[in-house]
Amino acid sequence: MANRIYVNGKIHIRRSMCPTCIFRPGNLMHLNDGRVEQMVADSLAVDGAIPCHHHLGEDVEPVCRGFYDKHSTPPLQIAERLGFVKWTT
Repeated sequence: MANRIYVNGKIHIRRSMCPTCIFRPGNLMHLNDGRVEQMVADSLAVDGAIPCHHHLGEDVEPVCRGFYDKHSTPPLQIAERLGFVKWTT
């Protein structure tokens, strides 16, 4: 699968959480118990990120804002500090 978070020299990150973000209370996406925790663990193990589910399959899949707010990885922090982040909707 192609990397769609890093596009045109920028890391794309959602400006705000989407309405059904997996990090909002209440399991709005009806995921199996422990699924979010496993996705987070898998992403953190490789200094990666979880893309926003609203944009899956699009040319640009921005980093989930809920993930970014709770688990900003060192590569994401460095990208932001160096001006390589593009905030998207």
